[in-house]
Amino acid sequence: MPEVSPRPPNWHNSACETAEQANCKCDCRGAGHQNDLLKRASTCPDAAEYAELENDLRKVFGGFHRNERDVTTYTRSARSVPDPKEIPHLRLTVGKGATWFETLLVDEALHTAFLLLARASLRLDDTAREAQGRYVESVTKSAIDIVRSQGPSTGSVEAHVWCGIVSEYLASMEETETSTPPPENFADIRYPRKTRGRTPTALKEVGEQGMWHLTDNFETHEHVPRSRRIELLRLVGAATCPDLWSHSAAVRFCLEPFVLAEAWPPKNTTRIAVPPGFDQLRLRWSRKKNW
Repeated sequence: MPEVSPRPPNWHNSACETAEQANCKCDCRGAGHQNDLLKRASTCPDAAEYAELENDLRKVFGGFHRNERDVTTYTRSARSVPDPKEIPHLRLTVGKGATWFETLLVDEALHTAFLLLARASLRLDDTAREAQGRYVESVTKSAIDIVRSQGPSTGSVEAHVWCGIVSEYLASMEETETSTPPPENFADIRYPRKTRGRTPTALKEVGEQGMWHLTDNFETHEHVPRSRRIELLRLVGAATCPDLWSHSAAVRFCLEPFVLAEAWPPKNTTRIAVPPGFDQLRLRWSRKKNW
């Protein structure tokens, strides 16, 4: 009987690819998070599949709230929901109220971005959908081997390695000048009202290879229009992030461009994650140089 090899220390828990949240315990450093949802959105073929995806996204991210003080609509389970009695008087600019408002912004924006690209997939023919699926699959699946740890992951910060790399790559592609310079560290993880954050230690080890991986995939999948490759990559960076609320670079370079697009928001989606709300988010986080 052949000898059974022990499980390698860098084993990827493939269950994280279908996990309902992006905070699963895995050694992939974020590269495998929610890949099932990413693939389904990028290759959505018909109304039935869209309805199923829409239902699953609601389970993950919650429903679309009527306004910032709506605490009866289902909210993402990872979030702390204010008590119905306190919400009418809760200040949404500081403390608990600010956290509630900001987490609604990022969760609903990501939820909507998934639906936006799924609806775009519905309008494509089979060949174009398959090309999109291959691009997303190539970007995400191969990245697991590049960035995953060679031993047990330590702490939630290490799970931001991949979304940090994607954020930096997207920032390098920006064609317009902005008044706010890019951050020195694209994987700085912190509570938004703190001045100091933590950085994944693995970035020094895998960051350069991750950037080369993204460049190679972006250049070789020319059958997908450039603008759509960028959109898909933004969704990859945002969806694989364990918690966008603590990762401002991922919000700025992966998520906010969706919100600032002319066609945002699509019908029957968010009323909260819109440009005025993100203007507030940018202003608040900039005060502690978190933008």
